[in-house]
Amino acid sequence: MLTKLFINLCILITFISISNNFFINKNLSKNPPISLKILIGIYAGLLGILLILFNISITSPVITNFSFFPILLCALYEGFLSSIVASLLISTFHIIYFGTSNASTTAALISLLIGIGFSIINSARISIKRKWIYCTIYLLILNYTSIFIFVKDPIDIFKTFITYSIITLIMLYFIFKLIEYLSKSFKLYKKLKSEASIDFLTGLNNVRQFNHMFTIASQQAIRNKEYMSLLFLDIDHFKKINDTFGHSAGDIVLRDLAVILNRSCRVYDIVSRNGGEEFSILLLNCSANRALEVAERIRETIENNNFYISDKTFINITISIGISTYPNITNNIDKLLEHADIALYEAKGTGRNKTILYNSTRYLANVE
Repeated sequence: MLTKLFINLCILITFISISNNFFINKNLSKNPPISLKILIGIYAGLLGILLILFNISITSPVITNFSFFPILLCALYEGFLSSIVASLLISTFHIIYFGTSNASTTAALISLLIGIGFSIINSARISIKRKWIYCTIYLLILNYTSIFIFVKDPIDIFKTFITYSIITLIMLYFIFKLIEYLSKSFKLYKKLKSEASIDFLTGLNNVRQFNHMFTIASQQAIRNKEYMSLLFLDIDHFKKINDTFGHSAGDIVLRDLAVILNRSCRVYDIVSRNGGEEFSILLLNCSANRALEVAERIRETIENNNFYISDKTFINITISIGISTYPNITNNIDKLLEHADIALYEAKGTGRNKTILYNSTRYLANVE
């Protein structure tokens, strides 16, 4: 019995670990399509069938298996449809594999009742821990009933009760702790992944994500022969804001500015905080003239906006913007960053609060 118990545990751990890795890599939504729910139900049903093949003999003639685990996990983490699909597959296999006997029919019926009951419990607005507890109680009641039906000797009933209860509770507790650990690991993974690409203060892309998205956007622009404009923005005299009003006020300004930038762009444009008071906007399929219009609109919006650093205190800021556009301004897309930076430097060096579109002829003349 211990050998088969160990085999069942290994099968469950393997399947759960594979499933967890799949969900992390695919980054599935909370409401997957019906087709995916059915596939998950089939996957769980096959796991249940495998567990049936490694059933455990408790007392003669009582045997048990852990095919309820896939149904339980589907019900609690994937929903009603996946749970029912899994329970139907497992119930059908009971009849086909063991034949049409009272025992196999009862086992098939219990599998269906487990799928329905677990799904109903999952619909309750209670914690996941309580759902596990109620599902455990419901499972034990169903199986205790079947034991009463097929075991007549009181001593055998008692032995079966004790053995089945101990095995089932140990397995349930172990799998619950495994799921809890994997769930925490998954949340930590998502948090770390988000922190690796999102600026913690503004919620915009950070410089790492900007570089990644810039590479993708550049390849797309070259492949599709599209325009791509880059705006570099810098808050004028930002250090003075921090020195005068404190860093908390500076943080408020940065957050509010990020909101304005997001609202001023299209949903598919790429807005990033590249560091400190420096921001960037990648305008996809946007010509130089259009980029200049967008930049001026943003600059004027920020200039006229009141940035409230407390309930009654607000400050006004200005920004300088440098623009470079591929391919009509900058032929080499790899130079887009450099040229936008040159334009920004010129905007800051010639009075600030202005937008400068990179001009290679003017820049070369200045160098000479």
